[in-house]
Amino acid sequence: MTNIAIVDDEPDLQRLYKLALTSKGYNIVYIANDGVDAIEKNNNSNVKPDVIIMDHRMPTKNGVETTKDILTNNPGIKIIFVSADEAVEKEAKDAGAIRFLKKPISLRDLLKNIDEVAANSN
Repeated sequence: MTNIAIVDDEPDLQRLYKLALTSKGYNIVYIANDGVDAIEKNNNSNVKPDVIIMDHRMPTKNGVETTKDILTNNPGIKIIFVSADEAVEKEAKDAGAIRFLKKPISLRDLLKNIDEVAANSN
């Protein structure tokens, strides 16, 4: 089973992602509201995510900085950046994100990308 973490400050998106992912059989290891929360939950989680869905614009620490911090200690985690801010695509990929998806994105496209990334991480 693939373990997923959701890092987004929008509660509606968190719920939507969780519902879609659990219905496809993915295990949600944590949901974080911002970058600081994500780093703390990732460091304290007994089960590390295989894939993290990462937003960019969040309070306390943005997605690029959070990606760098998480990958420093957990280089095997695959990060899929999902953001409306296209200007940060290069920065996100340079930080280690494996994919960049532009919001709004359909659930079908999000799930397809997660399936592909998860298949390549096992």
